[in-house]
Amino acid sequence: MPPSAPDKPGPGPAGPSEPVQTCIWPPPVAPGDAVAVAAPASPVARKDWQAGVKLLRDWGFKVVCGPEVFQTRAWGRESDRRVARRFLEVWQEPEVTAILGARGGYGSLKVLPFLDLPALAAQPKRLVGFSDLTNLLWHLHRDLGLVTFHGPTVAHLPVLTPAARESFLYWLTAPGPQTVAFPGLTPLLPGTGEGTLAGGNLTTLCHLLGTPFAPQFREHILFLEDHNEAVYRLDRLLHHLLLAGALEGVKGVVLGAFTGSGSSPDNLWEVLAAALAPLKVPVLAGLPVGHQPDNHTLPLGVWARVDGHTGSLTLAP
Repeated sequence: MPPSAPDKPGPGPAGPSEPVQTCIWPPPVAPGDAVAVAAPASPVARKDWQAGVKLLRDWGFKVVCGPEVFQTRAWGRESDRRVARRFLEVWQEPEVTAILGARGGYGSLKVLPFLDLPALAAQPKRLVGFSDLTNLLWHLHRDLGLVTFHGPTVAHLPVLTPAARESFLYWLTAPGPQTVAFPGLTPLLPGTGEGTLAGGNLTTLCHLLGTPFAPQFREHILFLEDHNEAVYRLDRLLHHLLLAGALEGVKGVVLGAFTGSGSSPDNLWEVLAAALAPLKVPVLAGLPVGHQPDNHTLPLGVWARVDGHTGSLTLAP
């Protein structure tokens, strides 16, 4: 147990500070079902794609994928519209039960204004990805109330630890909310808190500020990760969220991996804890998520409890 798209952009049915409260669990994926690989961000190298797809097939899944996942996207809005239309086409394939990001990288932010939200909502499916795909995970969760899954992309699957692979399969096939605990985390600030789980890549979430898709984490337990950002930039990113008001009313923060920061863990946690201290909520570090092999899958929208005294995060129905 591990722990056709609109031509005019718009913010969707919910405002930036009005998250949908009722969570919709997409149907689970069963062995023999089809999963689709989509590339709303960067294209994927064939070698990485092949290794990831082999694992999916070994696990008993059929894989649906088009040539666009290997192609560099042209600049401009018409290209972004095409990516959004293709994402919808893949989503609406009758045999497909889940959409897996090919890789992260860059570009999914530009797709958000052109997504056909009513069409996506009509056929709830499991969306899995991380890094740049945080844009899509947050947007579909906030505006559709859909449970989305922060987890490995297809390119990342081959490098996962056994526990992270088990977590990915578990949440891909779980019928609904489950109780999962992450004990042994490092308490940085004390206290307890409960709320809806949300989060993802820190830089990506900051890039949403000032847009119609801006995050607001009131009543949420927030988890964060990042890659190749120096400590001073991580401090700046956190203060950006704080000063923008995105963290007002947050109930707790759990920090995942911040790979490539160039800092020792002790110094990193000290800086991030100091930035988050004004929130007066529990803060834990060491959650196994992020740009690392031990990248566990987390469902956005489930109820979560963080305990800064025992150092644990618990997901519960």
